[in-house]
Amino acid sequence: MSELVREIVEVNASVDGDEENPVLVVEVEGLAPTAGWTNVRLEPHVTITPPDDGVQDFDLVGDRPADAAEALSEVEAAWEGPLEDWCIGVRVHGIDNLIEDEIFEPWDEDDESEAA
Repeated sequence: MSELVREIVEVNASVDGDEENPVLVVEVEGLAPTAGWTNVRLEPHVTITPPDDGVQDFDLVGDRPADAAEALSEVEAAWEGPLEDWCIGVRVHGIDNLIEDEIFEPWDEDDESEAA
C-alpha cells in the first residue's frame, strides 16, 4: 500500500511545450524513512474547482518494503501533465513538511523583455 514519504527536500516546477500546449513539469527529491521504496511517484490532488491560491498540490508517495530497517533513503519522482490556466505554482507534501515552487511560463519572460 502506498504512503507519503517522510520529507520533501527539493521541488522544481517548470513549463515545457509552447503557448498553445503548455506542459507542467514537476521534479521532486525527498527522503523515505527506509531503503527499498518502490513505485515512488507524484500524485496530484484532484479538485473540482480551481484552488483559490492557484497552487496545484501533489503528494510524494511510494510503496514501503515490508521488512526494511529505519534509515532515511533518498527518493525522487517526476510528473508531467497539462498546465491548467489557473496554476501559478505547485506544492508537494510529505509527512514532515511541504515545499512550494512558483512556475513561470517561458514565453512570458520574452514578452516582458520585448516590451521594455
